[in-house]
Amino acid sequence: MKKIVLICDIDVKKGSSYFDFLMQLTSPRFQFILLARSITDDAYNDLYSKGYCYSSFAGTWQLTRLLHRHQPHLIHLHFYGIGHPYTFIARCFSSNIILTMHNSPPKEYKITSLRKVKQKLLSMPLSRLCAISPFIEHWLGQFIAKEKIFLINNGINLSRFEYEKIPPLQTKLRCFYVGSLSSEKGLHYLLALFSEPSLSHIAQLDIFGDGELKEQVELTANKAQSIHYHGRSTHIEQDLKQAHIVLMPSCWQEAFGYVAIEAMAVGRPVVAEPIGGLADLFVDQKQGWYVHFEQTEQVQKLLMLIYNKSEVLADVSLAARERVEQEYDIQRQITQTHEMYTSLLGIK
Repeated sequence: MKKIVLICDIDVKKGSSYFDFLMQLTSPRFQFILLARSITDDAYNDLYSKGYCYSSFAGTWQLTRLLHRHQPHLIHLHFYGIGHPYTFIARCFSSNIILTMHNSPPKEYKITSLRKVKQKLLSMPLSRLCAISPFIEHWLGQFIAKEKIFLINNGINLSRFEYEKIPPLQTKLRCFYVGSLSSEKGLHYLLALFSEPSLSHIAQLDIFGDGELKEQVELTANKAQSIHYHGRSTHIEQDLKQAHIVLMPSCWQEAFGYVAIEAMAVGRPVVAEPIGGLADLFVDQKQGWYVHFEQTEQVQKLLMLIYNKSEVLADVSLAARERVEQEYDIQRQITQTHEMYTSLLGIK
């Protein structure tokens, strides 16, 4: 049995996408050791029951001691960047090092000749760079050898995010925003849009999340009858089912777009800005809609169209679920991850 160490730069919590990934990852061929900053009790108990060994660490020295103790055949790092010191430490204990790129590219990052050389040098400890979306695959391909890059789309647990028919459109189109309350997410577009009387009589905005714009969201919600703030969602898979559509007006190049996939999985079409990883998630007008949110009139026309043609909404809802089943099922992600492991480890 090959020993694989997973190192992640997050606090592991039950209900997160990474926790779902860990729960599905186990295999009789591999022994998994998880090293993380912290883990909740319920997450620890569930992972322990699946055969995981867990240790927390808080720095270079502790990580070095743990890797020396376990002597892994393969090390898989998550949520770190290229060139992180932990990738070089990991290379001292195994020749098989994988880094999954969960992070979005830095803002206004220009690929220069000097940076290409720098990134190639910093990626030297890595056997594979795992891209979580075609967007990240393309970005990495600008400065990393293509044979090092392995595309594995993020996946979600479809048994957790079950499809449910869209609720009847009675008086208003329920539009949800779920995520960080920040300017990078384009939330200001939605606050301005749903404050317009011309839209408020056919649609309402329900906001779930927390962040730097929380106070502004609360103030706007108090003034505009068509905007409702619910705080952070604790049961996202259930809350999404109350929506008709989900809006994602992001202003930055997101690496993937988990909320969009979760919404599509439960049958809630997404209206998204075609930027970064969001631009690859679905086929426009068939499995969702792409629109530039700064073009207010175009957004209003689209929402009016959806409001007036409920049969179109129902068709796109089914197509969105089918898209997730084909491309973003977590079982597909797990199968591809195991294939990457066996390829590096020389297992047939």
